[in-house]
Formats: sequence, structure tokens, C-alpha cells
Amino acid sequence: MEENKIAKKLRWTFVGFAGLSGLLGVIFFFIILIGGGSAEAPRATSVLALALGFFYFVFFLFISEILRLLVSIEGNTRKKSSMPE
Repeated sequence: MEENKIAKKLRWTFVGFAGLSGLLGVIFFFIILIGGGSAEAPRATSVLALALGFFYFVFFLFISEILRLLVSIEGNTRKKSSMPE
């Protein structure tokens, strides 16, 4: 069952990555929106930062849910049967 613990930790790692990417997307949105406006970084790129933060948030949550599904499948298929052989 050590593999199950590792998979659960890996799943929570991806949930953490999702939260971090969403938070950084919002932070960069405000940084670029407030400090932007130059030729190198126009203010419209702040929307791109927000969209990418949201994309990575959904992407990492999707991966964590796939890992949850795989852990559930693995747990259900390895149950001992109650019938004697």
C-alpha cells in the first residue's frame, strides 16, 4: 500500500500546483495591469497572464483528478475477496 500513499501525495502536489498557478496568474495580472503600459509589455498582456493562470489551474486540477481516479481504481481492484479459494 506504499504506492497508494505516494500517489495520494502526488495528487496533493498537483492540487498545490493548481492553487499556486491560479494565485500567480492573478498576481501577475495585477502587476502587469498596474505597472504595464510600455512598448514591451502593454496592459493587454495582463489578460493573457490571467488566462494562462486559469488554464494551468484547470490543467493541474485535471491531472490531480485523474490521479484520484487511478488511486480509486487501484484500491477497488486490489480488495481481497471474501470467498475462500
